[in-house]
Amino acid sequence: MIQPLMLMFINNLYKIIDKVYYGEEARVTIELDSDSVIYKAHFPGNPITPGACIVEMGREIASLILEKDLLLEKADNIKFLMGIHPVETPRVTFMLQMTEQGQGLWKVRTEVKNGDNVMTKMTLWLKETKYV
Repeated sequence: MIQPLMLMFINNLYKIIDKVYYGEEARVTIELDSDSVIYKAHFPGNPITPGACIVEMGREIASLILEKDLLLEKADNIKFLMGIHPVETPRVTFMLQMTEQGQGLWKVRTEVKNGDNVMTKMTLWLKETKYV
């Protein structure tokens, strides 16, 4: 079971609208909450989703799909191609390609899209946590 502390933003910054899994790939559509406290600070009058939050959403979504507690080991090849504005683009889709690397390490190639527009690309390296 995934620990509640491992899911900071779901149902606070976003909610899952639709999810489709096929093998090691997943398509998860989310709806951003434009009233979230994060958007009050980033930026008042012109809210935009912080890059760190986009990375964290990718980690949370992968944890939910794989049903594992995953911690971010490393994020690389990050490209923020378009701003994700919760009022203009309240729904975006995370496309994840997850590959187990062994010893509890997962490589998750991620694209965040609005229709055909790629807004963010990144590779997340996630490590399974063990609780004792």
